[in-house]
Amino acid sequence: MLINIDLTSAMAYLHSSQQYRMGSQRLPGHAVPLLANLQPLGPTSQDQPLQLAFALKLHNESDLETLLAAQNDPTSALYHHYLTPQEFNNQFAPTQGDVNTVTAYLRQQGFKVTAIASNHLLIDASAPVATAERAFAITFNNYQLKTRVVYAPNDNPLLPEAIENQLETVIGLNNVTVYHPINLQSKLKQLPAYKGLGGGFTPEELRNAYDVKPLLSAGRDGTGQTIGLFEMDGYKAGDIAAYRQQYKLGTLKASNVLVDGATNTPGAGAIEVTLDMEVISAMTPGATQKIYIGPNTTAGISDTYNRIVTDNQVKIISISWGDCELASSKSRLGVLDTIFEQGAAQGQTFFAASGDNGAYDCATDASHSLAVDSPASDPYVVGVGGTTLNADPNGAYGSETAWSGVSGGTSVGGGGGRSIYFTHPTYQSGPNLTDPNRQVPDISANADPNTGYSIYYTSGNTTTPGWITVGGTSAAAPLWAGIATDINQMLVADKVAPLGHATAAIYRLYNTPQVYPPYHDITTGSNLYYKAGPGYDMATGIGTPDAWNIARDLENSPVLATQLLQNAGFDTGPASWVEHSSGGYELISTANPHSGKYSTYFCSYVNCHDSITQTAYLSKFTRKVTLSYWVYIGRGDTSTTCQDNFQVFLRTAGGDSITRLQKLCNMDANGWVQYSFDVTNALAKYAGQTIQLDFEATGTSGPRSNFFVNLDDVDFQSLVVVPGITTQVIQNPGFENGHAPWQEYSRSGYELISTVLAHTGLHSAYLCGYANCHDTISQTVTLPTSTRNVVLSYWIYIGHSTITDTCADTFHSYAQLPAAQGTTIANFQTLCNTDANGWIHYSLDITNALASALGKPIQIGFEAAGSSDPRTNFFVDVDDVTLYVTHG
Repeated sequence: MLINIDLTSAMAYLHSSQQYRMGSQRLPGHAVPLLANLQPLGPTSQDQPLQLAFALKLHNESDLETLLAAQNDPTSALYHHYLTPQEFNNQFAPTQGDVNTVTAYLRQQGFKVTAIASNHLLIDASAPVATAERAFAITFNNYQLKTRVVYAPNDNPLLPEAIENQLETVIGLNNVTVYHPINLQSKLKQLPAYKGLGGGFTPEELRNAYDVKPLLSAGRDGTGQTIGLFEMDGYKAGDIAAYRQQYKLGTLKASNVLVDGATNTPGAGAIEVTLDMEVISAMTPGATQKIYIGPNTTAGISDTYNRIVTDNQVKIISISWGDCELASSKSRLGVLDTIFEQGAAQGQTFFAASGDNGAYDCATDASHSLAVDSPASDPYVVGVGGTTLNADPNGAYGSETAWSGVSGGTSVGGGGGRSIYFTHPTYQSGPNLTDPNRQVPDISANADPNTGYSIYYTSGNTTTPGWITVGGTSAAAPLWAGIATDINQMLVADKVAPLGHATAAIYRLYNTPQVYPPYHDITTGSNLYYKAGPGYDMATGIGTPDAWNIARDLENSPVLATQLLQNAGFDTGPASWVEHSSGGYELISTANPHSGKYSTYFCSYVNCHDSITQTAYLSKFTRKVTLSYWVYIGRGDTSTTCQDNFQVFLRTAGGDSITRLQKLCNMDANGWVQYSFDVTNALAKYAGQTIQLDFEATGTSGPRSNFFVNLDDVDFQSLVVVPGITTQVIQNPGFENGHAPWQEYSRSGYELISTVLAHTGLHSAYLCGYANCHDTISQTVTLPTSTRNVVLSYWIYIGHSTITDTCADTFHSYAQLPAAQGTTIANFQTLCNTDANGWIHYSLDITNALASALGKPIQIGFEAAGSSDPRTNFFVDVDDVTLYVTHG
């Protein structure tokens, strides 16, 4: 009997299995590069438990990308209008129907569903290997990966097409990725004698070196801000308390968020958590720290990041854990990217350590090839590299080099290089940033353990409990996160948009001339492979912070005037306005407009009561709000008492009164009059909310009054401080694509694009080189009317054969109107044969020179003219031309 039941069940399973296989597809992207050349040791035990996370696909992904671009565009109405988790779910998250479909399938296949994320992105489930092999038509094998035995499937999972369409990937089918803390305890005698107990920089020295002290002196110490920490281990609260007491940082305000059953029990990685909390304490002592602790598994890592994003309670997050990209599958990194993308849409910034193995991030595993660290390589994460900081005895900044060296017999250095998974993000722009792939790091700070950080640590595995010196990029990441928290406090207090998702702001400070230099440009040293040099490099990114300068540059951003109303002149009828008339009249009229064809016409009937309202959203970062409008009051009698009234109110979105701005009556009749008000103070506490503007008119029962009011040309404006966006507008700047769209002229008819002498690449523009020469090359551009800054940059090489002290041959850079003999707008620079000195870089601020040409097509050009003396052999090479335009 039992045998008959088993056979029947088996036949039913085989039948359903055949149907299932026929309509199924392999879910791609699960291959792990680190295992590519390894031979299996043998099959994985069928009883091996698996903790899996099934990642569902987002909806409307193209719309999400459009939104993110708008959130970073100061000219967009959506600038810095970040989403709440609920808004994100409504627009982009997988639906409840998607969740139901996947969970039903999982239960049918024998998986135990243990959790469903609030954004529906992740469904956690558990099962033994045997269940997963049967469900996905795969086989698990064990592999020897350096010192670890790991397991992984032999193929991508096979899924029914209906399920495959819902799923992005299955996380946890291998255990290759295990996050490691990215810190190093000093094993050598320190290079300089810093003041920290046990060696290393003290909080005071770090603040001096990175110019954080002015922020703290101004009361911007993180008070009122909450900073998040991503952790894979616990910590001993007494260690943090001892550190803060020693350096007089006050009592820590902190709370823990435990994910997937994790506990705050210090283990082997507790030194990382302690380092993070103490460095953050040094930089932003007033901030509240929220420590997210999850299990160090592939599912636990994703769940912890997702919890930070779905909670949305912290806007700055420090990450000092990671693993090399080659240890992860493409699909798994894609899921992390989706989580970070939601964080970006919510205005969250993740600062992640870039690794301590230099350009060889997988060196701790089986590969010594060039590689970068995840999650620092993700485009929605700020990757933080490492330097060696040298300061004077008082901690004042001295110099920095890219960090590399040897620690415990192992080569170490700041992580950096090219991602193999992610392409070049649009924000990563400026000099030296032309690689088609995502480049790491973005920024850096001190990470050398021999010039490290003074830390107090007694828990976990340490041979010297107490005061020690610790370094690594996992110290640089919390340093940056702490500085960003202080800056956010300052910006919010001064009604300036905070960093939000900070990548665009970080690079804008790099590629746009600033009043205060925001970064220390690190130009010496290497990270074991990539060398530091002027501008961006893959050893140190764009540099290390000058915190006070960054804060002031962001705070001093120009204001952008925004009209808060739609159809403010009523010229499209009643659109956007809400009307009420006790007499049932249409209030938009052509009877007596101030300008255009329409105005609002109130009253002119017995016992009238008319109103017109419109709601408006006030940015959180509004510095000033003004209201003006034109009013015409008419009456038919000569009464000397106020019987009929016109009033203006500001109300909440629910209609409650905020303030009455004005009350006029029939006695104020005097034709068209403009009234203006500064309503900044009245609306101060309503920043970030929707308010209502309300115009009302009421009249008496006296028919002879003939009281009426016309309203027109309402102007309700806010001034919002926003940073500009910078664009490089010259096309084909290095002449590598021939002459288009450059326009050439040569008196002798020569082709000016040449391979004779290029600064970079293969081509440059070669002007003159013949007697009585006259050559020009120009390009037509149009600068936005909102342009605030224009910088022209180019490299030139002037050559000549004769030795003379007179300026016989000349070179000009200029702007003119686009015509054959266009009117010259400005001459930017004049050089001559006596200036010959090899390749020289010139960068010119031409903002004022082009002020009259904004919004118009102009030609940016270069001209060379030589004398008739053939012996001079005067020539000019021009290359790498850029025109950076900042507008808002």
